[in-house]
Amino acid sequence: MARISNTKGLKAVGGSQFELIMAASGRARSYSADNQPLTPHFNKRGMTALREIEQGLVAYDDIKEMMINKNQTVRPKEEEEADPIKELLDN
Repeated sequence: MARISNTKGLKAVGGSQFELIMAASGRARSYSADNQPLTPHFNKRGMTALREIEQGLVAYDDIKEMMINKNQTVRPKEEEEADPIKELLDN
């Protein structure tokens, strides 16, 4: 198993090892023909994702948002603009 220093990666995600691993796994799962790694990849997907985060090539907030949108089954309702005519009819 390769050993790399994750101090830069930890700083990029706010210092939590759990969030670093979750971000790296989410990024690694997102690789496809359309979404290629941004750094030369000679290792497995997880190590490549860790290196991308460590080098600052992908933003943690983008990965987090992508993971939430992918796994969220119930979408919050968007607030509708207030209709003044409807309000008058209801009163």
